[in-house]
Amino acid sequence: MYYFYVALFYLLLPLLLVLRYFKGLKWRTFNMRCNESLGFYAQKHAQGVVWLHAASLGEVEAAHVLIEYLRKNYPYKVLVTTGTEPGYDRVRALQGDQVDHVYLPYDMPGAVERFIKHFQPKIAIIMETEIWPVLFAKCQQHEIPLFIVNARLTEKSSKGYLKLRSFLVKVFAGISGVVVQTEMDAQRYQEIGVLAEKITVSGNIKLDMPIADELKASMKQVKQDLFPGRQVFVVGSTHAGEDDIFLQAYRRLKQKFPELLLVLVPRQPKRALEIKQLCLKSQLNVRARTEHKSCDSVTDVYLVDTLGELKQMYALADFSFVAGSMVPVGGHNIFEPILLGVPVMFGSYMKNVELLAEQLLGAQGAIQCATEADIVLAITRMMEDPQEKLRLIHNAQAFVGKNNGAVDRTIALIDPFLRAHKATHLPD
Repeated sequence: MYYFYVALFYLLLPLLLVLRYFKGLKWRTFNMRCNESLGFYAQKHAQGVVWLHAASLGEVEAAHVLIEYLRKNYPYKVLVTTGTEPGYDRVRALQGDQVDHVYLPYDMPGAVERFIKHFQPKIAIIMETEIWPVLFAKCQQHEIPLFIVNARLTEKSSKGYLKLRSFLVKVFAGISGVVVQTEMDAQRYQEIGVLAEKITVSGNIKLDMPIADELKASMKQVKQDLFPGRQVFVVGSTHAGEDDIFLQAYRRLKQKFPELLLVLVPRQPKRALEIKQLCLKSQLNVRARTEHKSCDSVTDVYLVDTLGELKQMYALADFSFVAGSMVPVGGHNIFEPILLGVPVMFGSYMKNVELLAEQLLGAQGAIQCATEADIVLAITRMMEDPQEKLRLIHNAQAFVGKNNGAVDRTIALIDPFLRAHKATHLPD
């Protein structure tokens, strides 16, 4: 099966490169760095690195606190790999030049071997759900400890992997550990071939995400300048099929609360034109983030048609809704607004964080909305009863306080492997 996988990858390589090229047309520098996907590098880098892979923007956000700890507490350069340019942009925004970055090489023996020889990583840390058979095998061959951290496995993914269990048992044989978010994830990883003794339940690293006090303080003035006199309802990470639900809910809420402003942050900014057309169809006045203008009293919808500003928008919010959950996407990070002291709502489709969502609801720290009417009711209650809003925030933050610490538990597991090495500097 391994050799079939490798042969198939090589066979599909021309198609993968064409797809990569077209994918890169919407980004600035992605295609200019195509050589990195094949394990070729135009410059020297530090060797003996701590290597962390975070596939895209969301994983980079989750990994930030872990990267900070690794960078500040060990005498190694940290290398971060991503698979997308938005992921790279977020690495640079969060870490600047304090870490190295390249794109993850394709999962082919030659590309991965060149990558490993170039960087000579001391340890490999893979965020969440990335499973790469060749990469895992090469790490085992070169005796590089490999951990999958903040790992999660949905029921749907688990069923797919179960069909390949006999292959995955061999893929997972050489890894050092899997640090999972929940007991449910632990069970699913064990079912697809990871030995029980290699699985550790840590909780979700996203509960440890730092929210700088400076951000919250600075956003007060930004809110006054950008949304003067408005109550702000931020809907983050919307997908196709969701925006119109929130627009219609807003139309109903506006009749009773004319000071309310709807802020839509689509998961993909390229959908901005489509959303503008929905606003116009609903006779709602829309202003885009890229217009660089403040909202006035007649603005209904503020459309964030940029990347990487969701946290800032949540910091401006009076109410928040985490989308990707009103359609079967599976939900997104529900804790970012909570950490900013904003009440959070989400929809029925929460497979990506199902157990944590259930626990948060059990703690009365969030509101789940199945329909447009549920959204209208939830906002109405909080607008009319500020104590209800404060209760929701208090319960949510108490839940986070009881369940954070995933970074500490992750570090406790990988620390012995890092302490066993000495730092290596930039090659001559």
